[in-house]
Amino acid sequence: MPVELPGFYFDVEKNRYFPLSSKPQIYEKAARTIASVHQCDDKRTSESNLRDTGRRAWSPWHSRLKMLNNSLSLSQRHSHEILCAHYESSSRKTSDLLPTFGKIQAFRSILAGDNFFRVVGDTQGWLYNDRAPHFGAQIAWSADFNLQHQSPISSISASGTHFVATCLDVAKISVHDLKAPEHVYILNINNLHDIWDSHLDGTELTLGASKRAVYIPDIEVSASLEYLNTSSDTLSIYHRKTLVYAGTRNGSVERFDMRMPKQRKQKLFGDRFHGATPSSVLHLSIPREHELLMSHLNGDLLTYDLRSVSTTSLSSPVTIYRGHVNTHTRNLGIAVDERHDILFAAGQDCRIRAWSMRTGVLLTPPTRRDGIMTDYNPLSAVFSDPVCALQVTEENGEAGTTLWAASGRNLHQFRLGQRAPWTVED
Repeated sequence: MPVELPGFYFDVEKNRYFPLSSKPQIYEKAARTIASVHQCDDKRTSESNLRDTGRRAWSPWHSRLKMLNNSLSLSQRHSHEILCAHYESSSRKTSDLLPTFGKIQAFRSILAGDNFFRVVGDTQGWLYNDRAPHFGAQIAWSADFNLQHQSPISSISASGTHFVATCLDVAKISVHDLKAPEHVYILNINNLHDIWDSHLDGTELTLGASKRAVYIPDIEVSASLEYLNTSSDTLSIYHRKTLVYAGTRNGSVERFDMRMPKQRKQKLFGDRFHGATPSSVLHLSIPREHELLMSHLNGDLLTYDLRSVSTTSLSSPVTIYRGHVNTHTRNLGIAVDERHDILFAAGQDCRIRAWSMRTGVLLTPPTRRDGIMTDYNPLSAVFSDPVCALQVTEENGEAGTTLWAASGRNLHQFRLGQRAPWTVED
């Protein structure tokens, strides 16, 4: 993990430091991105339709929205609109300043039985948990384990009662079982550096590291592993059934079929930039059936249909989530609610934004009569540091649907759809 140097910033794509004076400005002339290319295409299509037919311009993007709306029943649309409105007006929030040695880098809330277990990792290689059985419901965070001194925790991935933590600089993975919390063991992998991401599926673990991905069939009993060579550093990883998806620093997305002994790698949507400069893939997931969600370093946030992988036609996104802000920050949180209705993404500008995953529409928080946005709403709050981790959970009791956001040394808990009694109406 690059350290902060006065007067310099670290460029993840070029892997080196540059003077702050040369740092690209977010709101100045933007680089050509996938979103901007398709926006131009939509505009040209709209102008052509208007010129040729004399009717109201209707772009492919609008056609998709109409198709999506027509595919939903009236009651489903109304329920979804009500859900979006409730999330937009959320105003119940609690915050904890955690006693960490460094800033938070990763967070995970894990449901084990009937109870939740929260764990965070910081820039100094420490893991902390909030398990405090002697204090009842009171949260008492404590340092639990140091994976590697001064090596930032890069990811925390969970499945069932297991979770794993990884760090940068060295290839060390800690494996934890909440059924036996006193038993923690370390996996050391030779010839591997800088584990950027991990995904635990059952007991199968996949890792994104420098120049390759790694597949471990069983973290409990298997000592064997497979190296999956990629075209660049693997910054994001996702495992689904027998398929491993790797997002790389050079912008490529590579899929490995673990059933195949040879020729198992396939590049996906390699033509999707349409002349735009390729940008690092920071996040990969499949929150909805057949849809691959991707976040890029240049601010592109979009989904592609995995059923339309083709080498003979240009790759067009299913949905573009416009308004996401990023130019050079790698560690930004992304989360989807459990019903796969709403996408949350943290921006480089220390804000959180949300979109409907059904329509791609950006949710808009309300403002008070005096025009001031409230920090109790996750969509209007401005944080002290970029939000490095996001997660949506279904909590017990009154908390309900909760959005967790980690920023700096603070862990924020937003109760989605709930309003505080002092909320000022429009």
